[in-house]
Amino acid sequence: CLVPQRYAPNPALGRWVALQREVYKRMLRGKKPSRIAEKRIFLLDKIGFVWSVGHRAQWFNMFEELKKYKEIHGHCAVPTTKRSSNKRLVNWVSRQRKLYLGMKEGKSAVITAERVDMLNSLGFSWKVLEDNWHEMLEHLKEYKERHGNCLVPQRYAPNPSLGNWVLAQRDAFKRMISGEKPSSLTKKRIFLLNELGFVWRIKKFKILKMCN
Repeated sequence: CLVPQRYAPNPALGRWVALQREVYKRMLRGKKPSRIAEKRIFLLDKIGFVWSVGHRAQWFNMFEELKKYKEIHGHCAVPTTKRSSNKRLVNWVSRQRKLYLGMKEGKSAVITAERVDMLNSLGFSWKVLEDNWHEMLEHLKEYKERHGNCLVPQRYAPNPSLGNWVLAQRDAFKRMISGEKPSSLTKKRIFLLNELGFVWRIKKFKILKMCN
């Protein structure tokens, strides 16, 4: 909806679009009463209307940052911890999820179907739990770099949640093998853990080690 202000085929449309942005801006500032009703804002949002031209450019800049992040880390699970080096990206990713949730609930949302498709093309996860899993995987990678293995103790003082998470992965694997309950482990997750040399069965690993 980025109609130029001087749009030769339809000059009136260019002026009208510029007017909607100006009136909306005044409404946000609270300077003058706005003629734009909530219904009009909703209708314009629905077609992906850009209220601030600079805002569109900013969204695409952040999208490019997320692409670079994926190129480096192999996923879009930007860590939400205090240790994150890019708080701006963390906040942006969090906002996309909130906007998407609002769209699903039928609320007026800035996010468009085009943007949702673009994020989906990167393998973006709309669920925080999925990102939390990848965040823990990053912690496991760090552990392996320091210790040379993935044998995190259950009571691992430097990062207690990592010890619990590793135990939970083994438990989920056990349930999957026995077919007792639905497992949270997917083929992709198993592949990623296997790639790190994850040990699924501690007892079996210890016996093999003793034999060697």
